Amino acid sequence: MCDAKHLVPQWWHKLNEEVGDMRSVKGHLLFNVVLCCSLLILCAVTRALAGEWIALFDGKSLSGWKLRHEGGRNGWRVENGILINQPPSTDLVSEQKFGDFQLHIEFVMPKGSNSGVYLQGRYEIQLLDSHGAKPESHICGGIYGLLAPRFNAAKPAGEWQVFEVKFVQARRSPDGKIIKRARVTVIHNGVTIHDNAEIARVTGGALDANEGTPGPIMLQGDHGPVMFRNIYIRPLSEEEAQSPELLPPPDGVTTYRDIFDGKSLQGWRVIKTGHGTGGKWEVVDGVLQGTQDPPGNGGVLATVEKFRNFEVVAEIKPDWGIDSGLFLRTTEDGRCYQVTIDYHDGGQVGMLYGEGCGGTLASNERWKEVWREGDWNLLRAVIVGQPPNIKVWLNERLLIDFTDKEERLPAEGFIGLQVHGGGDWKGKLTRFRNIRVLKLD
Repeated sequence: MCDAKHLVPQWWHKLNEEVGDMRSVKGHLLFNVVLCCSLLILCAVTRALAGEWIALFDGKSLSGWKLRHEGGRNGWRVENGILINQPPSTDLVSEQKFGDFQLHIEFVMPKGSNSGVYLQGRYEIQLLDSHGAKPESHICGGIYGLLAPRFNAAKPAGEWQVFEVKFVQARRSPDGKIIKRARVTVIHNGVTIHDNAEIARVTGGALDANEGTPGPIMLQGDHGPVMFRNIYIRPLSEEEAQSPELLPPPDGVTTYRDIFDGKSLQGWRVIKTGHGTGGKWEVVDGVLQGTQDPPGNGGVLATVEKFRNFEVVAEIKPDWGIDSGLFLRTTEDGRCYQVTIDYHDGGQVGMLYGEGCGGTLASNERWKEVWREGDWNLLRAVIVGQPPNIKVWLNERLLIDFTDKEERLPAEGFIGLQVHGGGDWKGKLTRFRNIRVLKLD
């Protein structure tokens, strides 16, 4: 039961006094009726402030949506739980409006297509068939014309993709002046492409320029074909809006989830391997970093949870001269399929190595073509099947596509991070952040 006593306003106390003076059965009856109704209303307000996931698309109809231009061309239809747009058409606008919110939306871009998702009908997150393109503000995930994504996380045309969006609307002073610009965090296919980024103004094609006031979600319909599913939105309280964290997705929706919380080693533990007794692992300013402790003593930090078929994404920033790795299907004794992070002379980032089970399995020589020296780099790997097929991307360049011919390891294992034993690690670190996994079972 909702406890709304602390929300009772002054008018209620005044009413209480007036009804209390009635000295009649009718007076007490009126008091009780108003009390019950008011508490129910206040409880509903409390729930709304806390926020609950709302399904903007019911999977069956266009209920809750309207065309941007009344009487305009309508190329929108629903088939098999999917919202499809086929131009000629016009934009589709949600009937509900929102202030601060978190949005989950999945989409498919056909080859060569172009569309967009407008936050509050004012700020466009570009949707584009732009797999492999150089990051700039007009590719998929860009805040159109204003902000380029940190990485181009777009998948090839025809594949389902997902945005997790946290939006905090602009703030105005009592006299109406904007004192804080709107801010946005976007996670695209598990990759943080905008991190609490400020949006300087509305983008082209906006419904209006009334920044700082609630607005709808708008799906661009006048450019190219596009498909959507699983469109959910959650209004945020003031406290949630100011927190850097994103809330879990709606129940029943499978999406990328964090396996490193950015604050602690919760969900991880050290396993002992032939490289040493564990190494030294700690969290500093949201970064999971590892080094040898003492010098020459390496090890592996592994998840507590096991995974079978999955996609894992991590940002990496190793110091020069070290040997590290991302472990897939790790066993308790450290055997695994290793995606190497061998950042030293003669080493490779993104090579596939059978740790304790076969040595080099697939080499690549082109990793330096996409490597961002001195900056964060994006490592993505997918492992499916038994024997598995394993794909590895570095900064979204596909480097490895390997199908094993034998069962080297169990079909299920841990995800691990390595500090290699031996070598010169004095004062050097391997670093990881934004580690997310998507189960593919």
